[in-house]
Amino acid sequence: MLLSIRRRKCNRIGANRWGGNDQPPAMMTSLAILLTVSTPCLAAVASKPAASDQDVAALVVPIRWERFAPPNLRNEDVQAAARMLLNSVRYNLAWAGETLKVAPEGGHYLITDMNEPGVRPPASAACGIATAIAAGIYDEKTCGMPKDQALLRTLRLIRGVAVVHKVNGDPAEGWGDHWQSALWATLAGRAAWMLWEHLDPRTRHMTAAMIEYEADRFIRPGYTVPYWNGKGGDSKAEENAWNAMVLQLAVAMMPQHPRVPRWKEIASELMVSAFARQEDMESNTTVIDGRPVKEWLKGYNIRNDGALVNHNIIHCDYMTTVTLNLHAFIVLSLAGQPVPQSADFNAALVFRSLAEQRWPSPPYKAPGGTMYIPGKVEVYYPEGTDWSDYRFDIFYWIDAYAHLFGWDQGFSHRAGDWMRLRAGRILKMQSRHADGRMFAKGEFDTYGGAEQMTCWVMADAFLLHWLHDAKSLSRQANWKQP
Repeated sequence: MLLSIRRRKCNRIGANRWGGNDQPPAMMTSLAILLTVSTPCLAAVASKPAASDQDVAALVVPIRWERFAPPNLRNEDVQAAARMLLNSVRYNLAWAGETLKVAPEGGHYLITDMNEPGVRPPASAACGIATAIAAGIYDEKTCGMPKDQALLRTLRLIRGVAVVHKVNGDPAEGWGDHWQSALWATLAGRAAWMLWEHLDPRTRHMTAAMIEYEADRFIRPGYTVPYWNGKGGDSKAEENAWNAMVLQLAVAMMPQHPRVPRWKEIASELMVSAFARQEDMESNTTVIDGRPVKEWLKGYNIRNDGALVNHNIIHCDYMTTVTLNLHAFIVLSLAGQPVPQSADFNAALVFRSLAEQRWPSPPYKAPGGTMYIPGKVEVYYPEGTDWSDYRFDIFYWIDAYAHLFGWDQGFSHRAGDWMRLRAGRILKMQSRHADGRMFAKGEFDTYGGAEQMTCWVMADAFLLHWLHDAKSLSRQANWKQP
């Protein structure tokens, strides 16, 4: 019913689909030429070659899509994930065309803010849209424009992010070496990898150089993995997990790169550290990726009960960021490589804390109880939240892993039930808006890139459902072994 409603409303956007700074269809034939031209208006950044000893793009192994069965949309969970993603793609395609300016020669969107508000939203949108196109589920009626136009906008997003990374131009002007920049590079880089056959040589080079640069940050002399260690109000769990993401992607994209062994080593350390407890540091002798857990650790980032402190509160939202470690299941499976044993370290424990642990009131906020409320979409925040009460997408995301990986064995309530409740609510929220957005005014105004993040989150959830249903998730192993 939702898709049929969307299709009746498509003409509003479709009638003006060549607006929003886009070139008309005739210009599509010159896209490859346009993309090879360096950017005149960003000469200080884009005119220099990427800083690399060789054409690092030659090391990239494209995804062999023929290895994967088409998404089985008869599976209701796969179908729901696809519908949520396509609704978000609809919004973000329009957002890109209406919000971002196109460079004079038409090859990419202009990004002038080198901080989170300028880089992360277009990278997130590119990741989600590229997933829909590459996986073969893109639907022109649902998404509001022809596939070739959606591809054009996605390529502009990818190149727009890559061209202003510091490795591709002036290090003093571009983005990079930021505490979030590994995440931004991962999102844009994964989008590029998924659409590799559509990229011109220059964009391939810039993308690979960007991923290489961000991965290399964590093997430079002097880098140390950060920890919370029970001090202060901010865990380093999320930060360590998203830093691991760029290393996961670098290994998946460039398996023969000479620094792969070092990337794997630090990635394993980051993934184990992200959701490590004090008792893991002191006594956990389980061998993961070739080493006992306690030997990987120099600290810890969550409480022994699996809860996490961030922004000076016990924060449910940040507990879901264990999904960033789990990103390894997606990219390593797409590459046909084993998933590191560290990828799901303590993930089941964190989910158990969300679903089963009780928080009495007082001292916690009324009415107390478990963070996950039986039969409800909403989440109980023991100490409140500084973001939004409507972030059902990130909980759906971790629910999907918990359901498919069986973390809810022996629980009072099943992860799959919460997952489907939240999917239904998200689809209902999206159906309120002709453009497919999830959040209404006042529901999540505290973060400017909320809809773009939803696009990335829905892409990850869809890929997980698809690859699991197709029995195409790679096995876990000590990925450091030959």
